[in-house]
Amino acid sequence: MYLQHWGFDRSPFATVAFGHGVSADGREPYPTRPLAEATARADYLVSQRRRLGVLLGGRGWGKTTALAAIVAEQRRAAVQTVLLDAVGLTARELLFRVAEGLDAAPDSADCQMKLWRRIEDALAENRWQRIATLLVVDDADELGPDSQQQLVRLARLEADPAAQWTILLAASPDSLERLNSALLHLIDLRIDLARWTADDTVGYIQNALVEAGRYEPVFTDRALDLLHDLTRGVPRHVARLADFSLLAGAGQQADSIDAATVEQAFAETKWTPDGMAAAG
Repeated sequence: MYLQHWGFDRSPFATVAFGHGVSADGREPYPTRPLAEATARADYLVSQRRRLGVLLGGRGWGKTTALAAIVAEQRRAAVQTVLLDAVGLTARELLFRVAEGLDAAPDSADCQMKLWRRIEDALAENRWQRIATLLVVDDADELGPDSQQQLVRLARLEADPAAQWTILLAASPDSLERLNSALLHLIDLRIDLARWTADDTVGYIQNALVEAGRYEPVFTDRALDLLHDLTRGVPRHVARLADFSLLAGAGQQADSIDAATVEQAFAETKWTPDGMAAAG
């Protein structure tokens, strides 16, 4: 009923968990200003051969999607890039995944010392071939003390001025203090992922509707303004509230989504951005 009522080929917000609207089928995420700023800063980090950077953003702000966009851009630039999700990784698993991403052919029987040798050899080969290398670690604040100590050692691996070895960590601002103090002292660049502007929110929603097969407007201007205000520009919440509003509108057999429908959908979801009270 939902798709048929609005004339969609597919659900426009089926990938709401991805924050910035990245698609599960590989489509590029919607180019918001915060995303463009993050990718530009990450490119500076790599191109200027900085050792360590950190990407910070609250829950639902699109860190994972921003990292995916950064990785895609750097790979297009012929940078060998390794992307890891740190959740649940032990120190050995971290090293194994890094070696695997560097095409160092790690063996399941390798001890940590052997994994280190593989990583060092792979980086030396890249340095000889003048290939830049980027390690991206999502949810780095979830790593335990031993794993973080391995990150410190990884960050210090390539001291040679000719080296092009960069690490980019992602974490939430309020958990930055969980990172090893040695890691914090090594940070060359901090990238703060901003919330969406009103233009970002409207552009993302309208683009998602068109990609889903709907070319006529669905949300009124006031509904879009209210949706942005209620979600405070938090990408994941924007997508969820837009999706719930469409569902509510379909249930009412509405011809469009007005501000009252958005407000009703917001009240029924029983959540507020960042655990704070709704905007007045």
